[in-house]
Amino acid sequence: MKIIIANSIGIGDQGQHIVHFPSRWTASVGSRKAFTYYPYELAYLSALLKRDTAHDVRFVDGNFLQLDAARYADLLCGLAPEWLVMEPATMTYPQDLRVALAVKKACATKVVFCGPHATVFPKETLADGVDYVCTGEYEDTVLSLVRGADPGSLPGVYPVPRAGLLDLDILPFPEDEDISRWDYTGIWGSDYREIEMFASRGCRMSCVFCVCRHVYYGCPNWRARRVESVIEEIRYLKNKYPAMEGVFFDEEDHNAEKSFVLALTAAIRKNGLDGLKYNAMCGYWTLDREMIEAMAGAGYYKLRIGIETASLVVAKAMQKPIDIPRLKAVLKIARSAGMKMYGTFTVGAPGSTRREDLKTVRLVKELLDGQLLQDLQISICTPQPGTPFYRYVVDNGYLIDGEWNDFDGGVRGVVDYPGYPHTRIEELLRLGRRVTNYAFESRCRGERLLLKEMKYLCAGIRLRCRLWGV
Repeated sequence: MKIIIANSIGIGDQGQHIVHFPSRWTASVGSRKAFTYYPYELAYLSALLKRDTAHDVRFVDGNFLQLDAARYADLLCGLAPEWLVMEPATMTYPQDLRVALAVKKACATKVVFCGPHATVFPKETLADGVDYVCTGEYEDTVLSLVRGADPGSLPGVYPVPRAGLLDLDILPFPEDEDISRWDYTGIWGSDYREIEMFASRGCRMSCVFCVCRHVYYGCPNWRARRVESVIEEIRYLKNKYPAMEGVFFDEEDHNAEKSFVLALTAAIRKNGLDGLKYNAMCGYWTLDREMIEAMAGAGYYKLRIGIETASLVVAKAMQKPIDIPRLKAVLKIARSAGMKMYGTFTVGAPGSTRREDLKTVRLVKELLDGQLLQDLQISICTPQPGTPFYRYVVDNGYLIDGEWNDFDGGVRGVVDYPGYPHTRIEELLRLGRRVTNYAFESRCRGERLLLKEMKYLCAGIRLRCRLWGV
């Protein structure tokens, strides 16, 4: 059979470019392409089907190719697949559905939808004309389905309950034939040409807004790959892409277990891979001096941590423990170790009011002014379907009427709290970004002034040396 694994669209109906990362949140970024996240779970599926079946499997990434729904449908119809597997996010579901149904109509294709939106709305997705919905973590489920397993009794094919969590070490390295992993470098916040990798999956926390925890995995969990396999993949990528400067570990919680980080960093050094630069998504609650120094010694130069809020009220409502004194202590350790830190923040989360969100904006300013953060991201906390946050706003009537493409935390809010409507939340987002921009501009002005002073100082020293005949 001919099987096409297809990532989402790249351009929305209003011409906006899409940054697609369904296990977190998908966003629009205006009229110019920013970057493309490597579609890791579809890529793992593609490599798995190529390894474990004799089917003709091909991966196509409409998001990377920056195709709108019409052009993408034309491309896929030209390939005439017998099976089409897609992973639409909530925001792009209408466009991805149009693509899939156009291919189904033209080629009598069996359509499989996976990922968060289909997992949350499987009945509705089938009613829209999709043939199968694979729920949760889906690689092994799709493999069994295309091998001919009975979908009526196959775990993970709706309405059969989802399958158990995967053993990550049974998976091959993800797709790097039909697409080049090198093409996905240039992600925002990466200082080098870094290829995305995934050394683990999952998070043991239960933040109410988290798609991974509540939709993909269905439970708190954390699973790491064998350290030897991670090292082998780094070496493979470096050999294939000599210009590669580093690795971005873009998983949910790279440092969930200290023993894993210490083993991985030791293996990186032992194998001579510490000349690369490493960037990782981490939680600050497990970071300590030993871990940070081990990471810095292995070539890690930046850690991205989820700070989210400075409000104890909001933190309690989002079920995310925060400890601002510990956060500051960790950031000071990182600064002393020469480690750059990237923080993520959010406004409009459960429990938010303007007063509580202003605490977060003030914390952003404090950390930037103190040079404890070198980079950050601030967005609107968006109630993605399937999360407790989504159920909370629906049950309380806080979700505003709109379309799925409004679920774009980088641009707009979709929640009206009593006394704190989405328009005020959007104002707080803009304020947070103005504060961020001003802090960075002030830092740059200070650095330029310092360089200017050093230039005059050096010129004065050279003049004295000539006068003294030195």
